[in-house]
Amino acid sequence: MKLFNGLFLLLAAQALLCTTLPAAILLWTLSAQFQTYLAAHHLAIGAADERSPETMFMEGRVILIAAAFVVQLIVLLIAAWVIARRWSAPQRRLYEASCALAEGNFGAEFEEAGPRETIITMRNLRRIAQRFDRLETARRTWLVAIAEELRKPVAAIDAELAATRAASGTVSEDSIDNVGRLIDIARDLEAVALADLGRLPVTFATVDPCALIHNAIWMNKRKAERAGVSLESGNLPATTVIVKWDGARIEQLFTALIENSLRYTPPGGRIVLGLEGSKNAWRLNVDDSAPGVDVDLAQRLFEPFYRTTTSPGESVTSSGLGLATAQAIVEAHHGRIQAGTSPIGGLRVTVVLPASPPTA
Repeated sequence: MKLFNGLFLLLAAQALLCTTLPAAILLWTLSAQFQTYLAAHHLAIGAADERSPETMFMEGRVILIAAAFVVQLIVLLIAAWVIARRWSAPQRRLYEASCALAEGNFGAEFEEAGPRETIITMRNLRRIAQRFDRLETARRTWLVAIAEELRKPVAAIDAELAATRAASGTVSEDSIDNVGRLIDIARDLEAVALADLGRLPVTFATVDPCALIHNAIWMNKRKAERAGVSLESGNLPATTVIVKWDGARIEQLFTALIENSLRYTPPGGRIVLGLEGSKNAWRLNVDDSAPGVDVDLAQRLFEPFYRTTTSPGESVTSSGLGLATAQAIVEAHHGRIQAGTSPIGGLRVTVVLPASPPTA
């Protein structure tokens, strides 16, 4: 757009110089000659009537010449607009194609038109887009395959540990917890990979979100107690709530949000789960106490493998997939998720889900 404006202003300035300046000089010359003629004519005939036929004729000629220059200026300005738009069109298409590529739209059109340099650049952009598209498809496919292959041995180890513990009771709690984390990581990785491909499976059924919240608290109670954090329910509806969600996925969502809060909540802190009604939807809130996470970095938390700190122990206790998994589940339910400041001093993650999936 800046290129178009610059070309148009340049051509418009040339048009003004080619019309306005010569017109001003010509009209000034005609006016001076006309005044000289009038003075000589009046002196010769001794008349003072300036509205004689000769005067009216000369004035008409001046007006006609001025109108011709105005029309010429308008035509030149229109030509300048057309030429500037034509010259800037290849660069504008090149700019739009580069913006689409930068945004990850590898299927954008790369029209080969314009100067030779523009055509070659378009071809190079198309090659880059095709290579990135192949790499992105391979990356998504690899993630799904890795998640599937990871789940099988982890499930086998979990079954073997459970059998060993039932037989001899010699398996430590840490071993059970570590295998449980591996299972959660494999499940989260699979969810993120499938969501990236647009194939995250969800099965909608009638559930009670209050019951899901209580189940999530019970399932994660031991983790919170070991971290010295209080995990509790907040504001919940007094009556039974019926929605149409995937209950297993929502429990996975709550687990991911609770683990994220446990990561940044110090011993003695609190994590509160709440549910509020909204118009044809429900708002799920997960609050943690101070210090929480800097709100300026809150939206980056939804990026896979992103962490706000690099403490040595954190890489062991967290996968970095929790909120990315939560976002994938929320999007599969046609909802939205966002992070902000919590009323109890830390971070609040808010999930808004429709009471039932939209119908086509």
